[in-house]
Amino acid sequence: MEQEEYIVDGHKVTHSVYLGDREIFLAVQQDAPLPFYVGYMEVSYELGLARFSGIEGTTEYTEAWELFIQRLQKQIEQVRAQRQEHHAPQLLTEADCIRDSRAGDYEGKVLVMRPGVLRPEYWNAAHQLYFAVDGNGARAGSHGTKVFCINIYTGEHTYIRRTDVMGAVKPDRLPGWAKEKAAALRQDYQREKVAEKQRLEEFLTARREKKTSETLRRPRAAQTRGKKKGGER
Repeated sequence: MEQEEYIVDGHKVTHSVYLGDREIFLAVQQDAPLPFYVGYMEVSYELGLARFSGIEGTTEYTEAWELFIQRLQKQIEQVRAQRQEHHAPQLLTEADCIRDSRAGDYEGKVLVMRPGVLRPEYWNAAHQLYFAVDGNGARAGSHGTKVFCINIYTGEHTYIRRTDVMGAVKPDRLPGWAKEKAAALRQDYQREKVAEKQRLEEFLTARREKKTSETLRRPRAAQTRGKKKGGER
């Protein structure tokens, strides 16, 4: 597969490294006043478009690489700190999942992402554990794949693909830091389900009452019309 080519201000991106939450690039244009650019890029791979920021230019190739390495070092330090905070290198595998849970319903369960869909710096439980709340992909046998969920560690609301899930985590394999968070999310989920059921019952009750009221009014209207017709005769 041919690699996508990205251009920023006439400079062609020749090197890039994605580490942590940023992708660093080095771009070159021989005839430009500043032939070498270093900065950050955000790529939409679905659209094939890139957005560039934090650009620095230089006339020296070696200086460009120094700038590149400085930014890369910052990302290395950031990832190292995150991994320590996230209790890395703890990584969950299929052995930590309930058997055959991958084929079942996901709603209200703590799911484990497959390491293979994550970049290496995110190979830890903090980036694998999600609490499923909704979505076609959360239901067994559905044609949809989106599972709307909450990241156990960050609390971020997002979605993942059903195909990226290994299964539901075994309760005794849930890391200590995640147990309290998962319990709180489960309580919120259950309360919302109760409230949702109550709203539905109230809606159905109101609709039934409306239909009953309309039914009671119809005979009187018909009788009135009948009397008018009788008077005309």
